[in-house]
Amino acid sequence: MKFFNKIFQTNKTPENKLLQEKLSYILPFKPQNIELYKEALTHKAKNKTDKNGNKISFERLEFLGDAIIETVVSEYLYKELPYAAEGELTVMRSKIVSRRHLNELGESFNITDLLNVNLSAKQLGNNISGNLYEALAGAIFLDKGYNGAKKFIFKTMIDPHIDLEKLNKKISSYKSFMIEWAQKNHHQFEFDAKNDVQNGRKNYFKVNFVLNNKKISHGRSSSKKKAEEIAARRAYFIIQPGKNGKTEN
Repeated sequence: MKFFNKIFQTNKTPENKLLQEKLSYILPFKPQNIELYKEALTHKAKNKTDKNGNKISFERLEFLGDAIIETVVSEYLYKELPYAAEGELTVMRSKIVSRRHLNELGESFNITDLLNVNLSAKQLGNNISGNLYEALAGAIFLDKGYNGAKKFIFKTMIDPHIDLEKLNKKISSYKSFMIEWAQKNHHQFEFDAKNDVQNGRKNYFKVNFVLNNKKISHGRSSSKKKAEEIAARRAYFIIQPGKNGKTEN
């Protein structure tokens, strides 16, 4: 009994009560173990440690939350798309749990306002909002189990944001789309990649998307893969396949 009374008193400290109040706008339930959520919102730059000297940071819970989110989304897609092949399910899942989407979710809750650290937005990095969303999912899993995490993910991600019909039409890779489009319509194409050295120091890749022996667009990046994706995206908007009916079978 003393043990449970101690937990109850710890959860009722002014600091914890304030955090619970802030989390009430995000969570579909009241936290049971508030310490998990404090960990999910603590940056390693705070240099906090637990009683065993282990560093406290959201990153471990982020790792766990990433796996939980993928599992919940996979289960959702498996049930909602009973005739979809494994490859199609994988592509759909990658669209839902993309870094961009997770970042947007975290930003919609102003989740960085809850982060326990004194760093600028630039120092925190572009993906901090999505990372914290994953960390919260991990904390919920440990606090409320799989069903609790599932309830959170459905409330914040799946129910308000996922439209499977629209998602199925969303282009996740312009390179893949342009290759498929060109092959389907019997066009000759290639991604012509060359090294592009700037200021004599750093290597870049410049990729031209060539269609029927005509350069359509180009992309430039320190990564060949990114340069190809940029070139394909630009080609897509230049050609606009689909509007003239050529992409139809």
